[in-house]
Amino acid sequence: MKHALPLLFPALSAAIALLLTGCGKAPEAATPAADGSAAPAKITLAAIPKATTHSYWKAAEAGARRAAAEFNVTLEWQGPLDDSKVADQIGIFNNLAASGVQGILLSPCDDKALAPHVRTAAKRGIPVAIFDSPLDAKPGTDYVNFTATDNKAAGGTAAETLSGLIGGSPAHEGQVLVIRFTEGSASTRLREEGFTATLAKFPALKVAAQQFTDGSMAGAQRVAETLLGNYVKNNKLELAGVFASNQPTAEGTYNALKALRDKGVEVSAKFVGFDDSTLLIQGLQNGVIDALVVQDPEKMGYLGVKSLVDHLQGRPVEAYVDTGVTVKNKANTQ
Repeated sequence: MKHALPLLFPALSAAIALLLTGCGKAPEAATPAADGSAAPAKITLAAIPKATTHSYWKAAEAGARRAAAEFNVTLEWQGPLDDSKVADQIGIFNNLAASGVQGILLSPCDDKALAPHVRTAAKRGIPVAIFDSPLDAKPGTDYVNFTATDNKAAGGTAAETLSGLIGGSPAHEGQVLVIRFTEGSASTRLREEGFTATLAKFPALKVAAQQFTDGSMAGAQRVAETLLGNYVKNNKLELAGVFASNQPTAEGTYNALKALRDKGVEVSAKFVGFDDSTLLIQGLQNGVIDALVVQDPEKMGYLGVKSLVDHLQGRPVEAYVDTGVTVKNKANTQ
């Protein structure tokens, strides 16, 4: 028996080595396809919206998750509470970039503040695709591509819609109020610029006042109440029109206009908002809102994820994908 113990060491060593090897996380193996060929291995991506509370972003998430299910992707969806939390979004981006994901889909809260972090990720070999709102960086080098509404054109659509509603002989000297979003948001800035530039083509109309908000519906409502109050005289709102450039600004402006009406103020101004939600559709149906210019966030989320998958699998992607807008009014929401 004295010779048996030494004979155990080689077998014991081999067993320990096998056990230790099994403790490491092996790469996820490709699942065989129905025809016997190897299907693509699962891809891990992160998606970072500007915010997580608005219905707009929930629609974008639904599109991103639909693409993830279709293209064999594990998707981490994580973003700041609202669009004004730029520092929070930077922290989320850097944490996810360090977590081992293979790519990131990003809607930047601030087109300049996020740019250096995206460049750093690209240099580390982590591709980033941009959706919804542009980034102040170089497509094809700093980021993969951009999927979004053509916001300048969409702003122009809003101005044309408002002009059509007001008509050729506007009341109150054709004065129009613009409720803007936060200063760092490139998508809404382009939208507002497109609105203002197109409105200038209608000589009877002019922007009487405009102001940024803090990114929240409540903040937009406070700004709208103050600005609208400046044009209430003899219990009449002396404005021809109002434009609000995204969901929270439109919702806040709707609440402010409805409050004026509920107080008995005569409101003849036509109101065009941007995006839609349950509250905004309610506004169309009760006549406080005259039209909404509506994006397709579900399509943006879907095509954003698809762009990253195509890029990672060596397929060409378009530098810019326009997801378009539609105009909703009371008649086409029945």
